Amino acid sequence: MVLFATGVLDGELWYYLTMTLSNYHQKYASYRDEEILNRVKEKREELVLIFKQVKLNTNSEIVHIAVLGCGDKRFIEYHKEIFKEFIVQPIKIDTFDITIKHLDGGENIIKHDCTLPLPNVPFDITYGHILLKFIETEKQWNLIKNSFDALKSGGLAIHVMDKEDYETEEVLLQNGQFSVPLDRWKKQLSEMGINFKEIPIKYGLAFVLLK
Repeated sequence: MVLFATGVLDGELWYYLTMTLSNYHQKYASYRDEEILNRVKEKREELVLIFKQVKLNTNSEIVHIAVLGCGDKRFIEYHKEIFKEFIVQPIKIDTFDITIKHLDGGENIIKHDCTLPLPNVPFDITYGHILLKFIETEKQWNLIKNSFDALKSGGLAIHVMDKEDYETEEVLLQNGQFSVPLDRWKKQLSEMGINFKEIPIKYGLAFVLLK
């Protein structure tokens, strides 16, 4: 998953978060293929609900998708398969992560801190799956805004969150990750005139920005 620029945090916190990411990736690496497929199925079911309520309105011949953060290399090909079900045009996917060793050998992998402006723009879709809770609360807005700024007109920025991520009032979740003050980000989007939609899904919410 994507965090924030090296050097912003003090050394102790940066080490803690880097280790948290490493443990997260190791956990996924230990999953059998069947477990990965179960998670792919859940992602597909979420996107079914999302695309029932929002529509991609770009005119691209090749739909360019940015996946923001990826827990396991096996997801890379599955992301292609999933999005092809909902998009009739050819697609191209770039996968961004702040650390990419766990994605070695994957196609179109880009090492990048997504709280900074995305390269290779514009995109038709930006997609972050349970990503925001890996980002320090005060940096989450940077990611949300970057995911929107990187879009073509008519594009979609999709952020999937678990219910505990945005319903927890404390800064930290029980596992030490960061809560998402969703009402705060909604207020800022509204003040900027950016349209968004909240779509209930099985474990929480898909928060979709529409350009």
